[in-house]
Amino acid sequence: MNRPSHEEIVEETASIIGNRPLASAIHRSVASAFRYPFVHLLGGETEWDVFKSSLDAAIRKIEGHPLGKLFRRLIEYGPHHPDDPEALVSDGETTLSDPECGSAVQFIFYHMVNRFKGELAELLALEPCIELVHRLQQEGHLPSGVRLYWGEMVKERRRARKTGKGCNAQWGSFAKGADGLLIEQIPIKKGQPYNLLCIHGVVEVKSMTLGKKKVLDQINGHITRLSGGVKLGGKESPADDIRINDSSLIRIMVMPSTWKLSRKWHFEKGSGRWKVMVFPELSEPSVETRVKKLKTNLWKITLAWSQEALEQAAYEMTFWYMSQVGTHVYAGGKMPKGWEDMTPEQAGCNAVKMMLYYMPLRYISERQELRAIKLYNVYSFSYPLGVDSKEMLWREDFSDEVGNKNGHNLI
Repeated sequence: MNRPSHEEIVEETASIIGNRPLASAIHRSVASAFRYPFVHLLGGETEWDVFKSSLDAAIRKIEGHPLGKLFRRLIEYGPHHPDDPEALVSDGETTLSDPECGSAVQFIFYHMVNRFKGELAELLALEPCIELVHRLQQEGHLPSGVRLYWGEMVKERRRARKTGKGCNAQWGSFAKGADGLLIEQIPIKKGQPYNLLCIHGVVEVKSMTLGKKKVLDQINGHITRLSGGVKLGGKESPADDIRINDSSLIRIMVMPSTWKLSRKWHFEKGSGRWKVMVFPELSEPSVETRVKKLKTNLWKITLAWSQEALEQAAYEMTFWYMSQVGTHVYAGGKMPKGWEDMTPEQAGCNAVKMMLYYMPLRYISERQELRAIKLYNVYSFSYPLGVDSKEMLWREDFSDEVGNKNGHNLI
């Protein structure tokens, strides 16, 4: 099989995240990992393999979540009719109860969007982290034999509980660990296999801007969890084989920029009687990735891409995922009346918008109602125009006269 070209990988990635410049940046970042032999990550032999592996990991987390089945039921059956009385229970297989409606909204808003957003941030963080590690090696701050283990390669044990006066941790099963670990393997005795792991650094990647203390607390949490052992790419090392010199440990935090997406748009004449809403062409960020030393052994990397840009792409990924679920729900021509001309993918996306439209009319909390409205607005009218409105948007809101009159400030 021929290796896919740069253009093919970028186009395929862009079809999922809805942003070609961002897709190109992800390709460049992942490509950097293949240029340095000290980088270890899961995925395969091409940039597309790595992106697809990251995407699949996010989907597995979604489908393995207790509410994963609830999401499929949302697409296939949706909530009760707005005029139906309050429904506190369901059969667990078809129409969602009102509490399940609220849970489904929260699942999309918090779990799905955040999961995809986190995967994108990790992929973008690869390149600047690799460059920083390489630089620190050249300057003698890191040994030449250090290796960077990234993403799903790193598993740490969950901290189950503390017991006794000394608060000794009781460790549970392995789960996703730090976003990156800098590790040097050293033989316990000369000539024997490498089986002592010296931890030289921890990387924490965030898809949103957070305070330094909060991120450092998360890094320190990973350091504590290493006391229960670590699993690198499936190979487990017990705690006795791990060495950490906290005084020289390098801590790297990665966060997105804070610039906002443009809210500008205009109408152009479409092929039918409807006008088409047109947005500015997406482009590369106007800022560059910044690397700053905050203090000894503490570094902050600020990605060129912003939190809003990542979130917009994450919403596109959830919409893409909904289309994939639609291929299963509506396979074999099981289309609702009036949807016969749609593909299963289109039906999946249309179903979610329709269900979200009805959600605020059911007995859900005010917070869940606002989340449902936000999701509906974003999926129906784009992230830049939907993310700021607390009211459900209509096409009529997007004229100069009505928009200004109603105070939506959409233009």
